[in-house]
Amino acid sequence: MTTSNRLRFNTCTLRRIAFVATFACVGVMHAAHADIGITGASTPTSYARGRINSYLLDLHMVSDAFAGVDALTFQLPENVTLSAVRKRNTFSFCSDVHPLVDGMGTTNGGWYQLGWPVLDGCGSLSGSPDPGEEQIVIVDVDVPADYTGDLPVVVNVLGDGNGDPPNEASLTLTLSDEGAPTQPIAALPAKLAVALDAGIQRSETLVIRNSGAGTLSYAVTTANSDGVTPPDCGTQAAQPWLTIGSVNGTVAAGQHDDVTLTFDAGTVATGDYTAALCVATNDAAHPMHAIPLVFQVEATSCAATDRLFANGFDDASDGACGRALRTFDNRDAFVAAVAPGYETNAFTALRTGYVHGPLLFGGTFTYAVSAAPQHDIGDFYLFDGAGELSTVSASETSTLTITFTGAPVTAIGGNVWGQMYLDLTSVDMNLQPPTTIRIELGDGAIETFTSTSQQDFRGFVATQPIHSLTVSAPEANVDGNFVWGVFDNLVVGRGR
Repeated sequence: MTTSNRLRFNTCTLRRIAFVATFACVGVMHAAHADIGITGASTPTSYARGRINSYLLDLHMVSDAFAGVDALTFQLPENVTLSAVRKRNTFSFCSDVHPLVDGMGTTNGGWYQLGWPVLDGCGSLSGSPDPGEEQIVIVDVDVPADYTGDLPVVVNVLGDGNGDPPNEASLTLTLSDEGAPTQPIAALPAKLAVALDAGIQRSETLVIRNSGAGTLSYAVTTANSDGVTPPDCGTQAAQPWLTIGSVNGTVAAGQHDDVTLTFDAGTVATGDYTAALCVATNDAAHPMHAIPLVFQVEATSCAATDRLFANGFDDASDGACGRALRTFDNRDAFVAAVAPGYETNAFTALRTGYVHGPLLFGGTFTYAVSAAPQHDIGDFYLFDGAGELSTVSASETSTLTITFTGAPVTAIGGNVWGQMYLDLTSVDMNLQPPTTIRIELGDGAIETFTSTSQQDFRGFVATQPIHSLTVSAPEANVDGNFVWGVFDNLVVGRGR
């Protein structure tokens, strides 16, 4: 196995490799000049409201004078913002180029050559005569939930000064509105784990959200499960240690319903118990949700006579005599389980390049992010200024750790995935291959899953404060290379 390290990329040593794809959204070139022009297309060609949408832009820089591009920027409508930009397959005739990223979190930003707006004379993206030099980039666009209609993305290029002026051109790519959902969509947790001291009874809440339209109807039952094989939700099986408060209900669009689950450690012997919570709904895409349940009964009895403040909050939760952890793979379901006042972070204020940690974030819920292993040049490498956190190198020991330092946190979630920033066997960068992601909470709870894209989400809501969270990608891929484990779009707060 080998350790992947980011290396300075000398594009003069590589020839272009054809990238074959079909694009349906083709832009219109404005005021094309002989010196610099741009054509291109986007995949996909539409956007979802209230989401960060990712687009692969297949751009062609056109120049009869072989001029390059000093600045490649993107202009979005008001309240629509850039979340991140990344290079997928780009080329420059110049070996000594220093593009910086700016404007993330705003409506206008992208790549700027060092020294901009003074023209460099040898741009970081090369052009060539028609049909132009292919430059493939990735742009993440944060679309608010109330945006409707077509969404124009204006791509602007500033030439490097080779050839006669003017040295500017633009391209408009129009993204269509996917529209609001027309059917109910059920959003639920992925799993639930509860541990109680002997003799203790505790209630947990199952939050059922309708993130679609119309009325969501649901029915909750239980089934036997060994915790490994998929459960048979068609065969109901009552669990002596679990009582469901309301087994049927309806949820209006955009709302949620709370179902009380009562766990009783006084009815069973010490040990671990598994089952499945089966939630049948009229969600046409997912009519049945099987939620794994793990119930652990501790051998010791609860010794706390006054459990007030035991979990760090001014309430009577049984923080000293038991704990529970809800795990989510759906952002809508997670947010429905988080109390108002939570904080979000898309890491758009981070600069390009190597950075020493720890990095400090947050308002009420303050936290520090550290990376390992540490290097003299820095702990983090913010590759091309992409709005996400990553380590300098990728290996079995590379980790990102969030440590909470402010108000108690019991809810944390975000997008977590594997990113191949640089593969020395390919000119393609920023690939997102299937990657084993490991997330460990400060209390030792571990979540492991295979990520396939930057849309993968994991969230946790606990009954006791979460002191830290560590993300890693400790397994090499099929080629023996390690992938960077990264996270973005963090949500931090307190569970309801």
